[in-house]
Amino acid sequence: MTISNAKSLTLGNPVIYLWTALFVAGNVLFPQLCHMMPDGGKALLPIMLFTLIAAARFGIYAGLMTALLSPLASFLIFGTPEGTILAAVLTKSMVIALVFGLWKSSGRTFNYGIMLLLILGVQLFCFVIEGAFMSGFATAWSDLLLSWPGMLLQLLGGMFVVKYWK
Repeated sequence: MTISNAKSLTLGNPVIYLWTALFVAGNVLFPQLCHMMPDGGKALLPIMLFTLIAAARFGIYAGLMTALLSPLASFLIFGTPEGTILAAVLTKSMVIALVFGLWKSSGRTFNYGIMLLLILGVQLFCFVIEGAFMSGFATAWSDLLLSWPGMLLQLLGGMFVVKYWK
């Protein structure tokens, strides 16, 4: 089953700023719930979910704004993600926004297989970046193994949105 959505929002459309603000709020509040359980942030990747949804539903601009503003707002309000991992979270957020936003803007459709491949591709790319430049491969590998529930949440949440949100 392939799913196609409405057109992407451009920066000239004021609606993009409203949706981006709502996605940022989701990306700031949802992680606070996830952090109530041990390793909830690492396991569920909560700050990535609304970024993926923004990019898959409204396009690259909504995705990139959500990806950039969410970790910064969360850091300013709650002090999370911690300064030591803020760069990694920003990088992962921007990559997921670029991948899903570019896929949407290409006119291609989403299905479960494509969505899964895109999610895995993003995670593997970020594993290499995090391992090589940020925290080392041992930490990056541990994070990657721990994050499978978050990837599943992204797959199911992302497909639910592109399938049912018309």
